[in-house]
Amino acid sequence: MKVMTWLKKLLSSIGVLVLINLVVLFLITGWAASYTFGPAIFGGSTKHAMDQFVRTELIIGGGFVVLFNGYVLYRTVTGKNREYNKRLAEKKNQRNKKK
Repeated sequence: MKVMTWLKKLLSSIGVLVLINLVVLFLITGWAASYTFGPAIFGGSTKHAMDQFVRTELIIGGGFVVLFNGYVLYRTVTGKNREYNKRLAEKKNQRNKKK
């Protein structure tokens, strides 16, 4: 039974991580598209805009994915999330006792 609970928690965490990645990559794509294709609308080079868009996506989007997921992996492996959640729960319990 413990294995199932652990597996559900892991899949839930991975699902949230994937969702965060997709939302941020969508926002980066929208920003990069407006930034690079804006000048192309007013007579700029479409080929240059496409090259710049792809380069921006690779650098900013790829950088985000690597750095953010690396940070999450570090926090998970080192157990920092458990320590933080434990301290947060202790503070909440102390506040509830004072009431």
